[in-house]
Amino acid sequence: MLRAKHITLRPFERKYIVKYRKWINDPEIASLIDRVLPVSEMEHEKWFENIQKDKNSVFFAIHQNKSSRYIGNVWLWDINWRHRKGEVRIVIGKKGDQGKGMGTEALLLISDFAFNCLNLHKIYAYVLASNKRARKSFEKAGFSVEGTLKGDRFVNKKYEDIYFLGKIRKID
Repeated sequence: MLRAKHITLRPFERKYIVKYRKWINDPEIASLIDRVLPVSEMEHEKWFENIQKDKNSVFFAIHQNKSSRYIGNVWLWDINWRHRKGEVRIVIGKKGDQGKGMGTEALLLISDFAFNCLNLHKIYAYVLASNKRARKSFEKAGFSVEGTLKGDRFVNKKYEDIYFLGKIRKID
């Protein structure tokens, strides 16, 4: 477990999959994470089995410390061990928990884990230009915009820019 002031990251377990599937099938969240079709129960079950075996990803459930409630997920995806880098993804599923700094804490914890436990050199994320809350959270966690991918994603019936944000390990 990784712990910060307001949240704790725990290994993602089967007990979380029903709630997570509900969140990613919410149209608003689905558009932010680039999902077009709803996720079926069978597809979600297969996904869960695959992430348990995947040596190139690390998946955590985010729990609020005060209530111990499961509020989202943060994970490293597509880790490239040769170049020591990986993509960071995050979902805060409950709308009432969004915008309260818990996502930023989760990003700080997973950054520390990526750099100090996995010895990664760089972590990065793709953020929709319209998702100002996510960009702000990543920037508070030490990520900076490295570029803009113009018209990269077709979301909500229009093409949208994507910000590519990165964070490089600081060596003292």
